Amino acid sequence: MVKQLNFSILKHLVLTVIFVSGNLFPGHSDAQTVLKLNDCIQLAIQNSYQLQADSLLSESLQMIVKQEHSAYNPQISGSAGISGLFLSPYTFGQHYLQAIADWDLGRFWYKTADVQQKQTEQQEAITNQNRLEITGVITGLYLDVLQNQLEQQILKLKIEYLSKHIDILTILWKAGTIEQLDILQTQSSLNSVKEELMKKTLGAEQAKYAISRLIGLDLQEQFTVAPISTELLSSLETERLPETWLENHPQTQVLMKEYEKELLMKKDVQASYLPHIQAFSGYTFDGDPTGDGNYVLLGLGATIPIYSWGNKDYKLREIDFTAEAIQNQKKNAERNLTIRYGQLQQQIQKYKALIDFQQEKIATDREAANVAEMNYQVGLATNLDFLLAQQKLLESELNIHALHNQYVKSVVALWLLTDQTEKIKNIQQ
Repeated sequence: MVKQLNFSILKHLVLTVIFVSGNLFPGHSDAQTVLKLNDCIQLAIQNSYQLQADSLLSESLQMIVKQEHSAYNPQISGSAGISGLFLSPYTFGQHYLQAIADWDLGRFWYKTADVQQKQTEQQEAITNQNRLEITGVITGLYLDVLQNQLEQQILKLKIEYLSKHIDILTILWKAGTIEQLDILQTQSSLNSVKEELMKKTLGAEQAKYAISRLIGLDLQEQFTVAPISTELLSSLETERLPETWLENHPQTQVLMKEYEKELLMKKDVQASYLPHIQAFSGYTFDGDPTGDGNYVLLGLGATIPIYSWGNKDYKLREIDFTAEAIQNQKKNAERNLTIRYGQLQQQIQKYKALIDFQQEKIATDREAANVAEMNYQVGLATNLDFLLAQQKLLESELNIHALHNQYVKSVVALWLLTDQTEKIKNIQQ
């Protein structure tokens, strides 16, 4: 029986090693919907309230641009009125109709709609940044589901193994060859593994719940996630990023558009100091019995700003200071992105080295667990020694999968940082 048990354990451990070296595998039922990472990202983008709000805000800004363009033309208005004049010898009434054209020469000359157009471009950059954040959130949750499901499989193998070990101990205890303490120690170890399994199950369920809400999936509909191969990520460090990646990053684009918009606001200031030209025409019904009768009125005038007590200069200097502050914010963002890029590269290298080391450690811990089992069977080690060796092996197996998960997350974070979302979407192809 012991030989059969050892063969079964060896088979399970070999399968676990294959899982570790090749893929992150989720456990799933054929009846469940299998979602790839790209599916989840696309659905999350489609169902994002933030992106829907961004789209409506972009439409609103486009209307503001059109409004500003319309202000380049003379604005036509009309007026009508009636009045009575009460003179000493007599009284009479007048009523009139009048059309007025008011042309804001400054708006036309300085093309002030450029300010609103730049704001529209800034909103597009904000939308891209929000889309990038949604991709990062979904990807992180997706990887958490994979990680928890894989660790659940390892824990289930351990539970099966320890359960069979308890069955053997129970037979030996009834035969009087061991003490009941060995059974109780093993049962305690088994309970710890079951507790850990419950935590991993809860973690997977919480991550899947969050994904369901973000992608608009019916909460009653069950789904599982497709595996991700870590082999596809091994060549990332050899790739060279374009020199313009910082300039084109959504975060720096938002600040760049803000900076350009601030400078363009000088047009608004300059435009406010050009004259308004008014042309008007009207017809007056004159009831004065001593006058020449009804008449037509035509006129042309201008409103010219003369002196503003330095207001214009103050406003232009305010714009310059604000623009310089935004420029420094942009430089700070670029520096932070560069620092984060270097940190992620270091993390990727570190995790790769740790994975190689952990694989060697697993081999040692597995050999130690086998030796402890054999020594226990021949009476050279206690059951506690056997359980401690098994616990070390379990921790090593869970650690290497956690390292794999951190490695994948670091690679994905680097892709997000450099706005390479297509690589994330195609990671399972």
